[in-house]
Amino acid sequence: MLRARVMTAIGASDDWSWHGYQNSTVTINGAWVPVVSGGAHWGGGLWISALDLARIGHLCLRGGAWGGRRVLSRRWIEELWTPCPVKPNYGLSWWLNDDRPVWPRAPHTGRCARGNAGSHLLWVDPARELVIASRWGAKVERLLVDVSGAVPPVA
Repeated sequence: MLRARVMTAIGASDDWSWHGYQNSTVTINGAWVPVVSGGAHWGGGLWISALDLARIGHLCLRGGAWGGRRVLSRRWIEELWTPCPVKPNYGLSWWLNDDRPVWPRAPHTGRCARGNAGSHLLWVDPARELVIASRWGAKVERLLVDVSGAVPPVA
């Protein structure tokens, strides 16, 4: 399975898992596949430690490479952060902070995956070579504000 190979390649633990809902499925190529249509599962059903989540962030930060080896295509990472025509502040399951719609006081160069009403966060900021993984945090936006209080201008 591709997911397991990627997670192994980045040194993730064996205890991460993905869970779809038993009563929520779609048919793909004739097979029933469980999906998550919302709810309290982080990342669309992803159960993962903050460390493994940070590893995914670093993989994205490095354009899909890990330890000098290509794990995901660079094009896939670019797709994650390409604005959607109908919602320009959203990519492929990632929020784009270009116009600061999600985190107004955070740098516009950041990209984030978030869940559970914003209490789970994976923030990747390529301009700062920064990855922040936070789970079950209150007011996680405080992690994203420049300590000097300055907010970089939107380019």
